[in-house]
This record gives sequence, C-alpha cells and structure tokens, in this order.
Amino acid sequence: MDQEQHTTISTKYNIKSKPKRKLLLGCCRAKLWKGEKCRCGEIKTIQKYIRLWIIKINNLEQIVYRDDKITYRYINVFVDKNRSKNDGNNKKRENIIACIINNNIPIEYYRYSSIWNNLKNEIDLFIKELCKKKSVTYTGNIICIHKAGRCNHYDFKLIINNSEEFMVEFKFNACCVNDTPQFVSPMKPSQYLDSSYEEYYYDNYFITLVNTYNLSLPTKEEYLKYIHSPKPICLKEHQDKYYKGCIKSSKYSGKLDDINFYESSKKTSYNSISDFISKYGLKQDKLTEYLLETQKDKYYMLYKDGHIYLETINLDNYIIMGTATICNKNSYIVKTKSGGDLKILLRWKNGNGIAFPSFQIS
Repeated sequence: MDQEQHTTISTKYNIKSKPKRKLLLGCCRAKLWKGEKCRCGEIKTIQKYIRLWIIKINNLEQIVYRDDKITYRYINVFVDKNRSKNDGNNKKRENIIACIINNNIPIEYYRYSSIWNNLKNEIDLFIKELCKKKSVTYTGNIICIHKAGRCNHYDFKLIINNSEEFMVEFKFNACCVNDTPQFVSPMKPSQYLDSSYEEYYYDNYFITLVNTYNLSLPTKEEYLKYIHSPKPICLKEHQDKYYKGCIKSSKYSGKLDDINFYESSKKTSYNSISDFISKYGLKQDKLTEYLLETQKDKYYMLYKDGHIYLETINLDNYIIMGTATICNKNSYIVKTKSGGDLKILLRWKNGNGIAFPSFQIS
C-alpha cells in the first residue's frame, strides 16, 4: 500500500498513531520532551543560598524589651488577624512599635524584610504628621515610653526634642476609630450607674448559680473586693470550671457538668444584665467627665493592611446629652453633643458572670 492510500484509510477509520512519551528527569523534574536540561546544579545553588539566608535570619540579634524577646519573625503579628490571639499579639505589636521609635531594632531587620522596612517608614510618617499638630518642624530626639495597661488610658507617651509630649493610643486593623470594637473600656462600671450591678448580680443570680453546682460561695464583701480583677482569688474554682466548659478554651475538659456550668453562667450573665439595665440608668455627667478626661489630648495610631493612620477626636463626641435608651438588652445608647451616638455595652471581660465586669464603649 502506498503512502497516499495509508493516509486515506487512517483518516477514514480514525486510526491514531501512538503518542510520544513525555519523559521527566527524576532528579529535577526537567521536561525532556520540551528540550529542557538537568537543573540540579542551579537548584543546589539556590538551596545553598536559601540555607545561608535562613542561618543569617536565625542568628540575628534579639531585642529584650519589657520581659519580651523580639525576634525577626515577630513582624508576622502585623499580618496575623486571628482574634483569639489578639491580646498576646497586640502586646507584641506595641513592643515592636516602641522599639522602632527608640531605635532598638537592628538595621538588618529592615534590610532583610520589606514588612519591617515598611513598618518603620509608616511610623516615621506618622511621627512627622504628629509633629505638625504642634508645629514641630525639627525632630532631633524622640523617646517612646510604654504606658499600656489597665490603669492607663493610652499606650505610648512620645517625647520629642525633650519638650513636646504626645499621648498615643494604638489600634490594630482599623483606619479610623469608628472601625474599632471599642475606644475605651472603663473599669468598675457601677460608679457610672444609678445602682451597683455587682451587688445586684451577687444577690439575685450568683448565689443561685454556685449553689446549683455545689461551688464555694465567697462572702459578699470578699466578692466585691476581688471581682474587678482578671483572676479573682476568691473565684478561682468558678473560673477554672467555666473555662473547662468552654470548647474554645485550652482548658476544655469535655465533661458535661463543666459544659452545663459554662452555659448556665452565660445565660445567668445575659439575664442579669438585661434585668439590671431595664431598671437602672446611667450617671451621665460622671461618665462624660471620665470620657473627657481620658480622651483629651489623645492621638490615635491606627494600623491596617500595611498603613498607619493618624486620627484625633472631637471632644464633643464624648459629651453625653439627653436620656439613654436600651439596645439589645445589654447596652445603653446615648446621644452626644456632636450629634453622634455612643454605645455603652455592659459585659464581663474574663468569663460571663465570673470575673471583671466593665463597659465597652464604641
């Protein structure tokens, strides 16, 4: 059969020729059918420099600051948005910011990482904008003093040229204050209420709760003395049991009695807050005084997606006017002099119905 006949028959009966084998080199996966050659030498060279780079990174100097050891990889906390780790990560973020401002970070951190370098540049721009607020044109000396803590109302005090002082509050993952879950969280909320919520809760809810689960009952005097700490010494048994019943807690036990106690504590907390705020209102003048005192002369450093924003607040936003209304059975809503709203949430910070009652104001 000649070539012409073969072609015609193959077409007619759809006879396909055997495809060529696509060969790969086992060592480097080079595609031989595309004419690629062995790349093992190149790969080994790349691997060598990666190993050297990792060794350099691991040998970079650590910075000891506020009982913390800051390493090159700490910068990842500015990328991590896991809310369950936010308290710990936020302390690391604040430590990094303070060390950058105080020139405690080795220059190699900025050379090896664009994230470190970008953060430093953003902080420099923030300070430049901050200085404009007080017409400071020359910054010969900058000192950052860490002031974070439950007793302070801001995170940093920046002293520029040994004279000008700026009180700075840091907020992560927000470009304006209105984007934050709260801008202030007053402790001992009952001082701003028409009656004591802590006493109301102890008398009407807490006694029943602990008796139901055969837990010890601290005296009322002892309870009121320690309830405003994150871990009240008189409630250790109760707090441990609460977290053993919380599936998201590292202390979760899986025991039915612990789970029931956890759920009962949440329900008791919800009912007590709902009942209390339906009966008692706010001491609006005293709360206004607190807000004005804690927010005056404060500057916000807001970080989001690699950028830092500066914001100051109109104090009229904190002057409460008119009568409070109730929202979601757990919050007061009040109007301010500027025409805006403040939401004042009554909550527990360290376990519902267990420890640390406070306001969350947003």
